[in-house]
Amino acid sequence: MLKRIARGAWWWAPLGVAAFGAACTGQIGDNGQADNTTPSGFEPPAPTMRRLLVRQYVHSIVDLLGPAAGEAAVPPADQPLNGFDSVGASQLNVGDAAVVDYEKSARAAATAAVTSNQKIGDYLTCTPTGPTDEACLETFVRSFGRLAFRRPITGEEVDDLVNVGMAASEAYGSFDSAVEYVIATTLQSPSFVYQIEMGEEADGVRQLTGLEMATRLSFFLLDTTPSGELLDRAEAGDLDSTEGIRLVAEELVERPEARGTVTAMYDEILGLRDLWTVAKSTELYPEFSPSLAASMREETLRLVENIVWDKDADFSELFTADYTFVNAELAALYGVEAPPDGEWAEVPTPEGQPRAGFFGQASFLSTQAHIELTSPTLRGKFVRERLLCQSINPPPNDVVTEFPDDTGLKTMRQRLQVHQENASCAACHSLTDPIGLSFENFDAIGRYRTMENDVTIDASGTFDEGQTFADGGELAAILTSDPAFVECTVRNVYRSALGRIEGNGEDIVVEDLIQRFDENGRSMRGLLVELAASEAFRYVGADQ
Repeated sequence: MLKRIARGAWWWAPLGVAAFGAACTGQIGDNGQADNTTPSGFEPPAPTMRRLLVRQYVHSIVDLLGPAAGEAAVPPADQPLNGFDSVGASQLNVGDAAVVDYEKSARAAATAAVTSNQKIGDYLTCTPTGPTDEACLETFVRSFGRLAFRRPITGEEVDDLVNVGMAASEAYGSFDSAVEYVIATTLQSPSFVYQIEMGEEADGVRQLTGLEMATRLSFFLLDTTPSGELLDRAEAGDLDSTEGIRLVAEELVERPEARGTVTAMYDEILGLRDLWTVAKSTELYPEFSPSLAASMREETLRLVENIVWDKDADFSELFTADYTFVNAELAALYGVEAPPDGEWAEVPTPEGQPRAGFFGQASFLSTQAHIELTSPTLRGKFVRERLLCQSINPPPNDVVTEFPDDTGLKTMRQRLQVHQENASCAACHSLTDPIGLSFENFDAIGRYRTMENDVTIDASGTFDEGQTFADGGELAAILTSDPAFVECTVRNVYRSALGRIEGNGEDIVVEDLIQRFDENGRSMRGLLVELAASEAFRYVGADQ
């Protein structure tokens, strides 16, 4: 195990906001002719230090040091803000407890990296002559430091890390200890834990350098640190122009890792992670289990992958598809033929059931429901907020939100009618309930039904502009043809990618992305490339 030799010897840099200035040392200029065209009408926000998400942190350690180190790394949990982990990573400070967790994680990863020796040889191109071979250690520091910091390491940083390693080798009589302490120190530096995006001054804004663009592209599209090859291309000037950025983005989108990035994004946007904590009545839903919940999540992510990667189809299909993916558990829930045990199969949605893409999947229908009952309000609120990017205010403090007992009302539609009769409720519930009631043919775990308490379910309704629908399947077609749906799809990706809720000064870029997304057949892969090549991705504000 890695032990402290002295706090000052290896606690190299604090992870708080105070480290911002110190973390911005290093060579950030690039070779090649830069495209310094400044944005027209676009007002980028100030530069930030964005903490790596948990998956980005772990993936980076795996790529740098091997699977054993990645498995040992346990960074602090992500902290979502405004519905996005990336927004929290950009705007929330790191507390003292998180700093301690980063220390423990770095030490554990360093120990595993040296013990497993899975990738140490990639950086240690010399053979140490003894425990205190300073020249050989410096070779390791320069090679590993460049990839870990995603830029050339400075002379001062080299000296600091070599001193840490030499102190460890003298204390323990081992060159491996020197390497271990260097790794542990490096993994605690703000230059590793944060994406640092300061840019270079250009007519009132700051344009990200090629190396900063390499980092932003890699974490956006691959959820991991940039490779040495990508850093080389950045230093050669390949990311100094819009055309160069677009070319690299198109290449990265084709890599297998990009699949995981999009599924992780929609795991968050669609609230699939809530399935881990969803509870259901064991009396009413005996089949509901952690295994079934995991299958529900997997079903939706398989549909996302199929539409985005296998077909590169119109992304609206995620919400209108007349097919889905099932294993034996889900097949039993939906009443379709089951594939062989342990396998998954694409199947058409059951005839006569108004299942439409995600809206007909048990993941949505279960998370947006209560323990025993469905919740049209929750389902409608989710559609409004997450898929149309509209705000629904919470109920006033003096409003009772529980249904009264023994009202004699048999259906959810009848119970919800009280919302329309109370002026303090109607303003919001008129927006949510008609949408949610369209999914009443599905119970609180997504089973199909036509009756509730011996009364035929009425799933019909009217959407905003007077468009009528018979059920959730028809509503799905209306929603995905609404301009607000297209706009919100783009805004969700924008927020996730850039770690911020867009301001008014960013409207010109967002509107351009919306238009391009619609014109390009609503291709999610195309949207990722367009965003990467946009001004929003290349510029930050001049003010800190």
